[in-house]
Formats: sequence, structure tokens, C-alpha cells
Amino acid sequence: MPGFLPVALTALLAQQVPQEPVTFHSETQLVMLPFHVAQDGNHVTNLKSGDVILLEDGKPRQFTIFDSPETQGRMPLELVLLFDTNSKIDYFWDPKDVFRFVSQWDDDMSKAIVDSHLADIRISVYHCAGQMLYRMTSATKDPREFGNALRRVLTREPKEPDSVPIPLSLPTTRSRVGLGPFTNEYVTSYFYSAELRGWPMEAGIGVLNDLASSEKVSRLFVMFSEGIGATTTIPEDLGNHALDLGIPVYPVVTNYQDHISDAWPRNLFRMHEFASLGQMTGGRSVEHSSIDAKALLRILQAVKSDGLSQYVVGFVPESATGKPKEHKLEIRLTSKSSGTLEGGMRRAIY
Repeated sequence: MPGFLPVALTALLAQQVPQEPVTFHSETQLVMLPFHVAQDGNHVTNLKSGDVILLEDGKPRQFTIFDSPETQGRMPLELVLLFDTNSKIDYFWDPKDVFRFVSQWDDDMSKAIVDSHLADIRISVYHCAGQMLYRMTSATKDPREFGNALRRVLTREPKEPDSVPIPLSLPTTRSRVGLGPFTNEYVTSYFYSAELRGWPMEAGIGVLNDLASSEKVSRLFVMFSEGIGATTTIPEDLGNHALDLGIPVYPVVTNYQDHISDAWPRNLFRMHEFASLGQMTGGRSVEHSSIDAKALLRILQAVKSDGLSQYVVGFVPESATGKPKEHKLEIRLTSKSSGTLEGGMRRAIY
């Protein structure tokens, strides 16, 4: 997929502050697993249902949904967009400078993303600032509604009906940066300018919680952010939640290139953590210091292409007679010669 590259964890990740892992679960009536198959750098698009096996807790099980790039009447594809528009931080961050597309985007660009003869394409748009998340538009096929949402992402505290405010909350084992894990003293050892940052990881979790989990729709979550927040919540917390829902994350890491030096390596460390969400969830990552309209169009076209080339296997769980429990689900290829599997793993409770 042009422009997107899997990001390997660097040596910086070995410096991570130890944290107690946070686990999220979802209970749904429809369980779906998206995945890609690649061979020689290209996506394989001609696999049949007999070419894959679905494992439930290590044992094969039947599936009733097989959506492929060659399926007639494919399920809808929704691109879920989240823009981190936290307030300006001198030298480090200015959302107006990063998201330059806001004054440039036009409805023809929106139409280019929404239009497709291969599947029903839908777009939902969110933005976050401080400790608030705003839904600018639910899933829409209307290019004008999509474009209007993009042009309003820098609006400070937008009001209904232009948007829906969604308060954010911390995961139970996480805290604000400034309150160390073993002290009430103010600390900034996690990264520079921590006290001025917003809650992007909580916002990402909030977006996933806001999506209807029982719809028969394939989703890709595209998150535009530095990935640096004012809490001890880590990208892996968001990644676990995305895995539980079977939604690949596509991190667009912004604004780092001109604002990192040897004096502030922790910021780069956090950005690498954020970028690794792509590899963790079956998505991909890309880096941009700023995003004008042409760059955003290329990013969304690439994600859309990735979505149209993916497979989705799914099923409706049998009615449980006892207490629902967690299951580990995994896709396997019947033949190694088919290619290399990307994604195709999740947890689900039923």
C-alpha cells in the first residue's frame, strides 16, 4: 500500500516505563476478523473460503461470513477518522500548522474517497482536544457532509447539532501524568510538556466505544496524532481494545520531524509507541510533519485501497447456556504458498 509501511519497534521501546497491562473486552452478536494476505509485496485478492481456517481457542470452527476483494456485493467499508487537535504548545505543537487541509479541502476530494464501485464506502469523523472527544459526523456516504466535518475539525468546543461531545475517562489502572505511580509529587519524566497535552489514547478508546459493534460493516480506524498524552495510558491500551473489536488501526504520526532532538528523546519514544499500533492491530503507519489537502487525500485513498483488498471472516456465536467467556480467534491459511497473513487475530466474549 503506497505511503504506508509497517513500523518495527526500535531500541527506544526498551526504555518503556513498566505499567500494569490494561485489558478491554467486547461482547457482540456478530464476530468478524479482518486480515490481508500479501505475496511479493502485493496483496493477494483471489483466495476462496476454503483457503482459510478459523481457529477458536486453537480448534477449527465454522464461519458464515467470507468477504473478499472479489465478493459480489461486499459488506460496507467504513473509514473512521480521529484528529488530535489539542491546543497549541509553543515550539512542539500547533494543530493549525499540522492540519493544513482544513482550509483547502473541497467536496470533489470527498467524492473521490466516498465513490467506489467495489463497496459501499462510509466515513465517520471525530476530533479530540483536552479531555473531550467530539463526533463531527457519524458514518456518512454524503461527500458534502464528510467535507464539512473535515473543515470543522479545528473548531474549539463545537456545539450540537454540528457535533456530539463525548466526555473521556481514564482506564482504571492509569493516571494523569504529573502524578507518579508511587508518589503524589508532580513529575514530568514521561515526556516534555506533559501537563499541556490532551488525552489522545483515551479519545481513541472513546471512538471505538462509540461505534455500533453489531453492524455488519468492515472498519478501519485512522488516527492522526503525535500519540503523546497527559496520562500514563499507553498506545497498547488502545491497541488491545481495537483487537477485541477486530478493527485495524492506522496511526498517522504527525509533527515530529522538526521538534525532536537528543535533548528530548522521550517524545520520539512515545511517537514510536503510537506508530507501532499499526503492526499490533493489522493496520499500517505513516509519518507526516504536517498534512495538507493533497497529503490527506493520498492517505485516505491508500487506507481505502487497503480496506478494499482485505478479507473478513465472521460468524454469529451460538447462544451461550452459561456465563459468556473470552475466546481467542485466529485465521490460518491452508497453504503457505498462498502468501503471508497480516492481521486475522482477536479476542471476543460470547
